[in-house]
Amino acid sequence: MIKEKIVEWIKQYRMIAIVKGVGSLYIEDTVKALYNGGIRVVEITLQNEDSLKSITKIRKSSMGGKIICGAGTVMNSAQVHNAAVAGAQFISCIHSDEDLIKEIKGVDKACIAGALTPTNIISAKESGVDFINIFPAVSVGQDYFKQIKSPFNDQFLFAVGGIDLNNAYGFLRSGAFGIGVGNNLVNPRFIKEGNYNAITEEAKKYVEIITSL
Repeated sequence: MIKEKIVEWIKQYRMIAIVKGVGSLYIEDTVKALYNGGIRVVEITLQNEDSLKSITKIRKSSMGGKIICGAGTVMNSAQVHNAAVAGAQFISCIHSDEDLIKEIKGVDKACIAGALTPTNIISAKESGVDFINIFPAVSVGQDYFKQIKSPFNDQFLFAVGGIDLNNAYGFLRSGAFGIGVGNNLVNPRFIKEGNYNAITEEAKKYVEIITSL
């Protein structure tokens, strides 16, 4: 799937499930559980070589054509290229470093950059990113999105960091275009217990919030 279609896919579903610390042995069951709950975009946090293996497994599995899979918390050029080789369809970094964004664009992947202040947002925008994560969103609160919505109404801002079922709707109503949800969706306890149905049920609740807007 070409980059432009990846961008449109993310725009359509408006939610990214951030999967962190789930070993490659469990990643397929985890992604299937998310898919069954209505999730169509998954981000694998890069922590080690196993994270790259997880991306490749997802892309080669039966989920490969049904769900978009990207790499998250990418910090340097080597990780950008490793993620691309592993099959990541988008690459997300937690900061708005111009050189790193150029690296991501250079491998022709959809790019998500992290930002917190208006200066960060403008930097990311001028670097040509596709989406901007306001991170950590819970630290600045929902009112922050109300304040920045007007000057940045042409940007696709995601609320990421501390998003849960109690505040997801509020962030979206306050001006966030989308949300990124981590352990509050893919709870490590569910993986440990093999309770993948719990992940599916949690996913359904978030998808319902988005579709209700």
